[in-house]
Amino acid sequence: MRDDSRHGGGGAPQRLGRADVYPGPIVDGLRRPDTPWRRLAASVSALLTSRGEREEAAAVRELAAAPPVTRTNVVAVVSPKGGVGKTTCTFLAGTVLASALRLRVLAMDANRDFGTLASLTPEQLRPGASLTDLLADLESVHAATQLRGYVAALPSGLDVLAAPDDPVAMAALTPEAIGQLVAWLGQFYDLVLLDLGTGIIDPLAQLGLQRADQAVVVTSPDFVTTDKVIGALDHLSTAPTVSRDAGLTVVVNQVTGREAGELASLRDGLRAAGAREQVLLPRDEQLRGMLDSATYTLDALRRPTRMAIRRLGLAVARKFV
Repeated sequence: MRDDSRHGGGGAPQRLGRADVYPGPIVDGLRRPDTPWRRLAASVSALLTSRGEREEAAAVRELAAAPPVTRTNVVAVVSPKGGVGKTTCTFLAGTVLASALRLRVLAMDANRDFGTLASLTPEQLRPGASLTDLLADLESVHAATQLRGYVAALPSGLDVLAAPDDPVAMAALTPEAIGQLVAWLGQFYDLVLLDLGTGIIDPLAQLGLQRADQAVVVTSPDFVTTDKVIGALDHLSTAPTVSRDAGLTVVVNQVTGREAGELASLRDGLRAAGAREQVLLPRDEQLRGMLDSATYTLDALRRPTRMAIRRLGLAVARKFV
């Protein structure tokens, strides 16, 4: 017997509609049953997204309202341990401050042993010169425009001054020579960030700390490294302007989804040692890929990473003099 249920009264066939095939909502090509639980989950997700957007907007406003600098500020980025992310933190802090505050910012690679700061910049922006070349030419450089032959000028506004490719040439430089260069750069920049090599009591690190208005100490979220950092904080007393109360920021880098209690214990230990200002920088494969490929863009990162980078910039900006 013929089924006429899909025919109109005149016998004309009724066309098949999408709703016949997809009776429920489709999201990103997948069926999403419309249930009270799913509606509740969607509402919570929208609320959290909105909250995250508000928090990020507040962080952007707070950073933009940071106090202006009254003179050239020097920031020493140090750690007693290698491989914890000093160069990454130098680059991220310099980029966000140059972009958000429109400051003239220089990040200088003062690592004696194969410094990699310039490697985070696109090859086509690197001038091929280094700080040893600039030191040799100080008497002939009289304008900011002439510095373009020595620094990589990034679209964010950050300038990067590379260490020489030959670590022997870098090791031959005395702390006094580096100190002379830092002082000289003050006539062209509002902020100079020093990416110092591993160690706190190394003569060059000590010179950087003595010249610095504040220090960023970088650690990783494990007991061994954090314990060494806590011990190293005692040596910051040799820096006359870097106090634990006002001039110190500790960055805990490469934070993963470890249990909150474990990380809280490490942070409590840092706080008890005087590191009141702490910034947690999450492990982020996208950020790693950006830095490795010299394609860093803050806005393309996930919100938690963007927020952490802005907090790092804000922690430095709060200590401007």
